[in-house]
Amino acid sequence: MAKAESYNDLIFQLGDLARDRLPGKPNCPRTMDRVYRAEEGLVARRDELGALEQEMNEEDASWQDFQAQQAQEKAGLQVTIKKFKKAVDAIEGKVREMRKALSSKKAELRYGLDGLKKLEAKIHDMEMTRKDPLEVATARENLKKNRLKMMRMQRDIEQIQDDLDQALTPVPGQPGAPGILAHKRMLEIQDEAEERKDAFEQRMAELDEAIGQKEQEIQAAEDYLDQALFLLGEDVYKQRIADAQLAPFYPRLDRAQ
Repeated sequence: MAKAESYNDLIFQLGDLARDRLPGKPNCPRTMDRVYRAEEGLVARRDELGALEQEMNEEDASWQDFQAQQAQEKAGLQVTIKKFKKAVDAIEGKVREMRKALSSKKAELRYGLDGLKKLEAKIHDMEMTRKDPLEVATARENLKKNRLKMMRMQRDIEQIQDDLDQALTPVPGQPGAPGILAHKRMLEIQDEAEERKDAFEQRMAELDEAIGQKEQEIQAAEDYLDQALFLLGEDVYKQRIADAQLAPFYPRLDRAQ
């Protein structure tokens, strides 16, 4: 004995076929408008996903180009550094601790600036939820103190950077000057690479999260379109709209479970 056809499956198939058969015809049900809106929403979400994926590809390509350019420049610098190795080693011994201090200060500044953003957000929430005015005032005073601290830290970083630049800039006639300048540029390249990598990884993480969210939106839009097609199918079946390809569904639906 043949298995009875599913009413839900047939209704969906009817709605899907009606989407192709009825637009522009005088007997087109009003529920077709819901299908149009659902399709427009789905197309928009897919376009947005495509734009995010394109941006991710462009970010990755830009990062790869940056690395290739740096590798090419470093190869040339290493030749010069090797040629004046003795002078470069002497300078490196002087600036090593300065670079460590600079790196530490920069990391501390990044952490502090992140803390400022969180404190600003916290104060905003406190104001929106009408917290105790004294508590808000205390938080604002802490914010002011932390901002001043970050400003002082920024000045410290600038001073260390100036001292470092001066140490890595040879005086006229200094032996091994080309090697020192090549070494200075090599250190700049390392710093540029670190900053660029941090920015790249952060942006890629943001894009990955946005893509995941957009994929969820697309799934919801697809579900909404399926619902719209199902409702269209029910409307077509209810009205038994005259159409050569739709009509065969009606007796099948009459028998369906």
